[in-house]
Amino acid sequence: MTKKYILKPGKHQFAPGSAAVHDNDNLTDKEARWYLKAYPHIRALFTQIPGRSIKTTQEKKREVAK
Repeated sequence: MTKKYILKPGKHQFAPGSAAVHDNDNLTDKEARWYLKAYPHIRALFTQIPGRSIKTTQEKKREVAK
């Protein structure tokens, strides 16, 4: 089964005040969806989110310049 929610390398903290314990080995897609809904600011911790593109700072600057 292919995961749809891929974290960037390393351990990550999702909820404020929690420990950085999440990685690709212990996070399911179901949990990722729940965390993204509860904590939308963690979107940047993922390399890819289905249906949404994660834009780099340079891409955002190019859009603003247009």
